[in-house]
Amino acid sequence: MTVINREEVLGRLGGDEELYAEICGLFLRDGQMLLDRLRSEFAAGTLDVASRYAQSIKTMAVNVGAEELARLASRAEQAGRAGDAAVLGGYLPQLERQLHAVLKQLPTKT
Repeated sequence: MTVINREEVLGRLGGDEELYAEICGLFLRDGQMLLDRLRSEFAAGTLDVASRYAQSIKTMAVNVGAEELARLASRAEQAGRAGDAAVLGGYLPQLERQLHAVLKQLPTKT
C-alpha cells in the first residue's frame, strides 16, 4: 500500500524536489509532536484544542502527500469540533499507526 503520493505533491509543486524535501523535513520534525499534543489535549478534555492539532496534522499530511493520514486527521478534527470524545479517541490509535508509517517513508535530506 502506498502511504505517500509523492508524484501528486510534486505535480502541485511544479516538480520542485528541493521544496518537497523541505516540506518533508518539517513533517519529520513536527509530526510526532503534533500527535503527542493532540493526545494530551484529548486526555485533558479540551477537544476544541485537540481538533486544532488534528487539523495541523491533516494540513501537513496533505502537504507531503499522505492521503490516508489526512483523511484520518480530518475525521478526528471533525469529531473534536463536534465535542465527540468517543469518536475522537477511537481515531487516535489509527492516527498513530498511520503517522508512523508516513514517517518511515518520508525522504530525509542527504
